[in-house]
Amino acid sequence: MSRMRILIATLSFVLCASPTLGDDVVDSVKAIASEVEDISIGGSWQDGDRGGAYRLVVTRSGGEKTATRLFVQWIEYTETGATVAETTEITEFAELSLDIMSLSSESEADGLSVFIETINDSGDLGDTYELHVFSPREYRFGPASN
Repeated sequence: MSRMRILIATLSFVLCASPTLGDDVVDSVKAIASEVEDISIGGSWQDGDRGGAYRLVVTRSGGEKTATRLFVQWIEYTETGATVAETTEITEFAELSLDIMSLSSESEADGLSVFIETINDSGDLGDTYELHVFSPREYRFGPASN
């Protein structure tokens, strides 16, 4: 009888655990680097018959002085799922040594506009910057004009 209980317990464990075993989405979420602290969809893009969403990724690393980096990704939606088609780092932002307090974005006919509110090392409100993304290799970044 004890073998039967062991078999039932083993089968119950396997059946309860099986929904998460082999789940690619769960595995992908677990694999996200700990430096990735913010991920958001910034809007949608279309290029001929290809299309998808812009994804904004903010990473933070470092000890006392935080190093913040900003990335724009082109997530392409196809009949078989979604893939990361392109990734571009906004290196000019990293050079400012500021942190991001908030991002707001809007899709436009020629790309994506992102407004970035920053904070400095002492935690005070910093300047606002704007990013206009036209393609994975073409963008404009600088202080906000308004």
